Amino acid sequence: MQSGTLERRVCPDRLAGGLFALCTLTYIIALFGRMSYSAVMAELISGGGFTKSQAGLVGTMMFASYGLCQVLSGFIGDKIAPRVLIFTGTAGSAVLNLLMGLTHSLPPMLVLWTLNGAFQSLIWSPIARVLAEIMPPAMRKRACANIGVAYPTATILAYLAAALLLRFARWNTVFFTAGGLMLAVALVWFVRMGYYERETRERGAIETIVLSARKTDVSGSLWRILLVSGALFAAFGAMTSGLLRDGIQSWMPTFMTERFGMATSLSVGLAIALPVVNIIGVFGIRWLYEHRIHNEMRGAAAFFGAGIVALALLVPLSTLGAAASSVGLMTLASTCMMGASTMFISFMPIHFGLLGKASSATGVLNCASYVGSALSSYGIGKVAEFFGWNAAIVCWLGFALAALLLTRLGARKWQFFISDEA
Repeated sequence: MQSGTLERRVCPDRLAGGLFALCTLTYIIALFGRMSYSAVMAELISGGGFTKSQAGLVGTMMFASYGLCQVLSGFIGDKIAPRVLIFTGTAGSAVLNLLMGLTHSLPPMLVLWTLNGAFQSLIWSPIARVLAEIMPPAMRKRACANIGVAYPTATILAYLAAALLLRFARWNTVFFTAGGLMLAVALVWFVRMGYYERETRERGAIETIVLSARKTDVSGSLWRILLVSGALFAAFGAMTSGLLRDGIQSWMPTFMTERFGMATSLSVGLAIALPVVNIIGVFGIRWLYEHRIHNEMRGAAAFFGAGIVALALLVPLSTLGAAASSVGLMTLASTCMMGASTMFISFMPIHFGLLGKASSATGVLNCASYVGSALSSYGIGKVAEFFGWNAAIVCWLGFALAALLLTRLGARKWQFFISDEA
């Protein structure tokens, strides 16, 4: 085995802030088009048009489609310019949101939202590639951490829009709003990213990457990289973080309505507490990553441990009718799962980016994450429908415990893989 070097151009430092802002804005609006259905799901159920399992099935089909297509889009994302893929995904998802607003029955919703998952899968992996490979090295880790604000910000946008629109208009206006915003941002992305690509080609600094012998030996095969690095252990952790993160966000309005008798507009509004705290949590996670976490898998295991404590307390407190405490515990558990997800989906791709595999590795881990989201959307709805909400919370606990154990098992192998990096 011999060590080797790679060279590539990166964005000029003076343009890095604008590039990051463009990626963040595009991702926030794109996420609105992914969350729009979850934001109105409680209204669809309370209106009597759907049972919990029927409503959950629509979300499941989107998450399943998104997750399965993530692997393919990840590999494509290492070959095709992010400008093209992200524009295609955002514009396509916009059209499907507009069509959802015109739909009023389950079968067409299933078809449209399944297609939405496929188009949405074209967005995150290329953005991860931009941050891990095109962003200047000195700003790379901070950019990957800070973009974590996109997910909770998009959730606030989606749920606040839903809370307001459900009070003064019909549920389909949420889809019309999301679709219109996405079409606008798709055009902005296509034009501005073209500018950043030209500037990088013509004026970007050259980054030289020196690969160790073991990284050179596995650099041609993604699956070999995942096996040697121990990142396959992270797949179950990514699945579980997706299951709890999206599960808590999707089902919290229904949980609060059924357990505490709240109006759907109020319960949807309370769900905004989750992402508000998550935004604060992003900066806490970044601080921990910069000062305390030196191994992403050990960091994820710590977040799973804290999430387990919050969920374990949720069962007795919600049964006793402690609404405020229940909101707090669900918010804490959600923030912990966001922390674990950030380790897998945002920080681990930085290491794969050194081998030119940021998009494909992100695709695999994000696929696992949204397999978990799919299981939560339909499976948790089924469990809650037939056995009650305490049983659903116990299911979340079981997955979190298994993820904690597996990420701890994979942490040593991952440490050996990243130990030779500067």
